[in-house]
Amino acid sequence: MSVEAIEAVLDCQSDLITAIDASDVDAIVRASEALAAAVTRLRNVESWPADALAAKRLRSALQQNQAAAIRINLLAHWTRQNIDRVADLRCIRSTGGTHKSM
Repeated sequence: MSVEAIEAVLDCQSDLITAIDASDVDAIVRASEALAAAVTRLRNVESWPADALAAKRLRSALQQNQAAAIRINLLAHWTRQNIDRVADLRCIRSTGGTHKSM
């Protein structure tokens, strides 16, 4: 039933958020793959329950998606900053690949 599919997505989202917060790369990869599989199963649901609980759980899933997306964007930003710092230390800009004049 679709309620189980919704719960699986919620569980996977929680695992992904926890992995991102812990900066555990291996756990992020595992959680991302599990979430992709759970979302695929959710997409294949043919009949949706008409009850309020299912709607509430779907809203929770959307909120968790937003929370995970914010963390992923922040992680990407921090990664870009670190790459730029390393490039500066090496006197190379990551965007241009040329030496900085000093």
